Amino acid sequence: MFSSHLTRATRSAIAFQRAFSQDLHTSLTTSETPYVVDVRERSEIDRTGTIPGAIPLPRGILERDIGKFIPQDDPRNVVVYCAGGFRSILAAESLTRLGYGTGESEAKNKVYSLDEGMDGWIKSGFRVEKK
Repeated sequence: MFSSHLTRATRSAIAFQRAFSQDLHTSLTTSETPYVVDVRERSEIDRTGTIPGAIPLPRGILERDIGKFIPQDDPRNVVVYCAGGFRSILAAESLTRLGYGTGESEAKNKVYSLDEGMDGWIKSGFRVEKK
């Protein structure tokens, strides 16, 4: 899904994938559109908007509420993002610990952290949705 710009990131023995804005932008126009989760706070979303179609789910309640939006057995990939990329790394780790992206099957979803977050998305000139 995220072609040649994909790198494997590990921290604390938790593995997840990194994606870049161009790859995410391309994937949003395919039949395999990933879930996109915005882990920023409401005030940040109000200031800059979101990536079109993103699920606003602040980092502080991610673990509690993610199952309301994305079933663990859904084969679609999950991309999490924040403002600059740090909180999304923590969010990706949390989702991996919860069992997202950890299946041995190729049909199992994978968890990605958007490198450079919303800042990178905006710098790339991609459309932003106001919510």
